Amino acid sequence: MSDCHFAKTVRRAAIGCSLLFAAAAGHAVECGMAQAFKQPDGNAKTGFTPVWSDHDAKALFFIEALNVNTDGTRRSYSVDDFWGEEKALNNLCNAMSDACAGLDKEGLRQRRLLTQKAFAAGWPADLTAQTKISPAIIPFVAGKPCPPVDGFLVSATALHKPNVADACDIGNYADALVTPALVLPKNPGKNTLSEFAKRNAKVGDLAVALVPGGSAPVFAVVGDTGPAKELGEGSVALNGKLLGKNAPPANYQEVRGKGKYKGKAWTVPQAMVLIFPASRDSADPYMTPERIDAAAKQRFDDWGGLERLTACADAYGR
Repeated sequence: MSDCHFAKTVRRAAIGCSLLFAAAAGHAVECGMAQAFKQPDGNAKTGFTPVWSDHDAKALFFIEALNVNTDGTRRSYSVDDFWGEEKALNNLCNAMSDACAGLDKEGLRQRRLLTQKAFAAGWPADLTAQTKISPAIIPFVAGKPCPPVDGFLVSATALHKPNVADACDIGNYADALVTPALVLPKNPGKNTLSEFAKRNAKVGDLAVALVPGGSAPVFAVVGDTGPAKELGEGSVALNGKLLGKNAPPANYQEVRGKGKYKGKAWTVPQAMVLIFPASRDSADPYMTPERIDAAAKQRFDDWGGLERLTACADAYGR
């Protein structure tokens, strides 16, 4: 029986076998990365996720679960399908500045009713303010959320086409159903950079993700920013590829794996993530899978490819 069969964890079993085979072929590779910082991460059991860097910060690496980001799709949020029980891919509370935090069952019902009342009345300023809908997620024009497209609210992404004046043009944004994308923590303060930004990792940069045991890396782009103290979120398209899903989710219930979709959630339990700082193209952002695949694959191969990634994952897991 080979040493691979004695691996104590799924990660080490999947990664360790690759390293043993590489060593047997006489070309085992070194990771060449070390911990650069600990990212505050409310999604991690310890409250922090270690992020590694190579000596010249040409790549950043971490391992984390990936929750689901739906922004930029044509059916992310709906006033009528507030909870995403039918066709919407997200719960409208997730587009609100307070995310409906702390509300009990009746409070949630009242928030839904208030939002639907504001929408029916044409978004009057007083009611719209009470809904707490965030203009950073649902773009506003003249103090009101953009008009719905096909019955769904327009949702924005930080990655967008340059020189598009109409904030309500949904084609301006990275579609989470189409574009494999990652979310990085935003800057914690107006004059304070995140640890990622300090290392020049920003929206538009190329990335690679791979599940333990996988052999086909998924190429991606940093498409958005999220809470300053959270890490680990991928677009529907990215998570779907990592999970081997071939059809889009029906609604938010499926995204979360709730109800009749129990066991079918789109959250990735664990992914190896590699980001290439300063790889973005500001003039013509990477937004289509075809361009992302070509550009990110070249970066990945130049960096060391799958062998180096598995070496880093093995060292990271010790």
